[in-house]
Amino acid sequence: MPSVIYGTKSIEFRILRKAKMKNTYIQVDRDGVLVKTNEKTSTHEIEKMVNSKLAWINKKLEMFQSISVNRDITTGSRLFYMGRSYYVNMIKDEKIKTITINFIYSKFHITTPLEFTRVELDRAIERFYKQKAIEKIIPITTKWAKTIDVTPNHISFRHSKKRWGSCSSDNCISFNYHLVKLSSSLIEYVVVHELAHIVHHNHSKDFWQLVNRYLPDYKIKEEKIRAFEKLI
Repeated sequence: MPSVIYGTKSIEFRILRKAKMKNTYIQVDRDGVLVKTNEKTSTHEIEKMVNSKLAWINKKLEMFQSISVNRDITTGSRLFYMGRSYYVNMIKDEKIKTITINFIYSKFHITTPLEFTRVELDRAIERFYKQKAIEKIIPITTKWAKTIDVTPNHISFRHSKKRWGSCSSDNCISFNYHLVKLSSSLIEYVVVHELAHIVHHNHSKDFWQLVNRYLPDYKIKEEKIRAFEKLI
């Protein structure tokens, strides 16, 4: 894998070539640095471009490193909650048998037995997010359902890797409980989006007009959600 030097660091990057691509782009996310370009751009030209963006690339890499989520959780790690990443404080307690998680004074306090597995920790974190999602999102959904004048037949919470929410043909709404990682403003957009599907079970012009009636800035919120997805 090619690399360049930035101070004392060696920054590696991957190259993805596509014949139809006209320009060269640099993408930085939690998986590293990816350069997208066409088949004609030389390796020398790519390296020159990467070097010209090194300060920006390094800043992005450090950001993703500092907010790595659910990866080797230890004291000092960070977890997302309501749009921000918060410090994790791990405490071992020989008197307890199960992992407990509390969010107090803008910190995650995770208390564990002396011995525990990564699977047990992951499950405890999932339970925390699901419980908080129920606590936070049900009231938001109730409020917006009254505003839009719709009634979901059922509201449920589950984990999904691809969707923040869904509305079935019989008007049952399901939310991804990891939605509670987003800010309240973005949560509201997802809620309004799914409630609007009770009126229009598609993404037609009428559907988007309904969403726009209540959230005129919905396109900005969609962009913010897409940007946030790269962090988590």
